[in-house]
Formats: sequence, C-alpha cells, structure tokens
Amino acid sequence: MTSVLSLLKKIKHKLTMKKISSSFYQIGEESILLPHGIKIDFRTKKEERVYVKIGKKCIINADFIFETEKGFIEIGNNVHIGEATIICRTNVTVGNDVTMAWGITIYDHDSHSIQWDKRMNDNNQCFEDYLKYDGNNIINKDWSNVNSKPITIKDKVWIGFGVTVLKGVTIGEGSVIGAKSVVTKNVPDWSVVAGNPAKVVKLIK
Repeated sequence: MTSVLSLLKKIKHKLTMKKISSSFYQIGEESILLPHGIKIDFRTKKEERVYVKIGKKCIINADFIFETEKGFIEIGNNVHIGEATIICRTNVTVGNDVTMAWGITIYDHDSHSIQWDKRMNDNNQCFEDYLKYDGNNIINKDWSNVNSKPITIKDKVWIGFGVTVLKGVTIGEGSVIGAKSVVTKNVPDWSVVAGNPAKVVKLIK
C-alpha cells in the first residue's frame, strides 16, 4: 500500500508540478492533471487570484477559458473529466463524484446578442483586436447585450461524450446525460436525458 501511494505522489508531482505552482489554480490533495490536457486561457484582463478550484482525488483533462476577469470555476472531490472545454464568463460549479467523458463543452453565455443591431459591430471589433492583441480577438468585446448565467452540475452526475451544456443550466443530482446531447434547460435529479435539445427519457428513482 505504501509503495502505491508513493508512486501516485511521484506521478502526481511529475504531471502537475508546473500547474500547481500557478497562482490561478487551487488543487486538492492527490488530484491529477493529465499532461498536455490542462490549459488556462485568459481572453481578457486577469486578476491575481484563484480562477480554478479543484477538489481532492480528481483526474482532470480540461481547457479552462475565461472571457472576463470575473469568471470562476469550482470542481468538487472525486471528479473525473476525460476531456472538456469550459468557457466561463460568470461561474461554473461541478459537484462531487461527477464523471464526464470526452469532447464535452460547457458554455455559460451566448457569445452574441440575437438582435442584429446589438451585434453588428462584433466582427469588426474582433478583427481589430485580433490584429492589435496578438490573436486575442475579444479583449475589447462589448458584453452589455450578451446573456450570461452560471452553470451548476450537482453531485453524482454522469455526462456522456460530446455533450454541450449551455448557460443557466442546473444538472440535478445523480442524473445521466446521454452522448451528444445539448442541454439547454434544467435537468431533474435522478433522471436520464438525451437529445438536442435534451429531454427526460427515464427516471432513475
């Protein structure tokens, strides 16, 4: 048992020592950040604080993209993320004992207004920013007409591969999200949902 724990600590140190040293992360004990699969991308100004908090005994393969300086992502204990992109403007919370497959996108805002007159200047601003700020094309984006709402994934959830979770959604405790689903509305506790848009297909309890 001692030798296994010793090996785990060595692997953890090798895989995560560069990331743990970052002031933007807080990583729990025995959590593993998979190599070449963890990235934090600031597409805005950033504050000197923790942006991503990860609990204990997690295995995480994810890109964390912050599109405003106020975003925050919190991941609980015993969470396994096979591969995900989490795009955060406000807040994304993942509970304990959550399992996520690969190819998952979690997106807490609409990116643009649905009204043409409120998004008509977006492309030009992106173009100018891209040239001026070395490819960062949203640093001066006007967010005033963009809907943004926090996302909450409760404990014991299983999310299948290729799932997209959109703004304002709460995924209930113990629920299962079928592969390739697009989740646009709240998911009840202990249910199975699937499809685009995702709908309840089965109750577990």
